[in-house]
Amino acid sequence: MSRVEGSATLDAKADEESLKVMRAIGRLSDAKKIFADRQWPVLPQGIRGQRILRWGADQAYVACPANPERSVRRWCRKWAPWADLDEIVAYTRTSNKRWSDDESAAVLEIGVSDRQRIRLRFIGADNDPNYEIRDALQRAKDAGYSRTYRAKHSSGRPRGRPKSEGVPAWVAAGASSKATYYRNLKAGKSETENASGDISKNITPDGIKVSPVQSAEPACDQRPPEAARRQPIRLHDIPTDGLILDQDGVEFRPPPPYQRRPTPKTWMDAAFEGYNGVRS
Repeated sequence: MSRVEGSATLDAKADEESLKVMRAIGRLSDAKKIFADRQWPVLPQGIRGQRILRWGADQAYVACPANPERSVRRWCRKWAPWADLDEIVAYTRTSNKRWSDDESAAVLEIGVSDRQRIRLRFIGADNDPNYEIRDALQRAKDAGYSRTYRAKHSSGRPRGRPKSEGVPAWVAAGASSKATYYRNLKAGKSETENASGDISKNITPDGIKVSPVQSAEPACDQRPPEAARRQPIRLHDIPTDGLILDQDGVEFRPPPPYQRRPTPKTWMDAAFEGYNGVRS
């Protein structure tokens, strides 16, 4: 085992021992509440008192690792002055001292209702072995905490997404869509300017949205400027001599037709033609 692993093991053992000490101190404090609730100035004599005495002696032994026997004598002298202290101290030297919360509750005869009423933390219950009752109570307590938290931090508005009242802003602005409205708003444009550039809201006095007003001349009918226009050629402009003039008044002559060379007559001519790279 390395030095680091040995140190981690020692720390874990120290934490475990500290937890046992704290639990024993808490159980003795809960036992004091139980005795006060039952109005016991001292433990009753008899079998019941003897069982509680041995349980308390074990808890006092664990609660004071520095001087456990003195802690046992002090606790037994307070709560069981009729007991033989030497006998109890001798018992704690060899006792098991491994008490669970429910085992402690069985010795002290504590149920779930008593545990909730006295508000015990380190002592369980002797009538709830599967923790069904305690888990249900804890869930109800957590639900109460959640309701209190929500009521304290509530804004008073109903739950869910708030519904828009009246006409949405992007509809009132005449935008073609919500994305267009926010894009124009981010770019610094007017809220009433829609995607087509029309600044009208396109909303009737009754709040009904209508189609945006289109321009008088559709985009497909828009013509280029006069300088870019060309006059079409008319049939009566064609001269009678058979010549065709283009749009600039220059004589237009079609290119000569493609003249193909005649095919070779024999295979010998074709061979020599391929050999020479030219055709006769």
